[in-house]
Amino acid sequence: MTKKIRYRVVGGCAICMTCMYECPAQAITLIPDVSAVIDQEKCIGCGSCYKNCQPGAIVREEIENT
Repeated sequence: MTKKIRYRVVGGCAICMTCMYECPAQAITLIPDVSAVIDQEKCIGCGSCYKNCQPGAIVREEIENT
């Protein structure tokens, strides 16, 4: 069974929008005054959001690819 990488926004989002600007797939939207949200259907798994998240609000997870 193969594993897929998934990125999720957890607590601590500063709503700086850096992840939105860095995402080549335009998979991240902002819920004003709340948090950024990653659309898993659009996400290509490049990790650009994760690498550029200053507050560390985005986590990297390995999930089973079914």
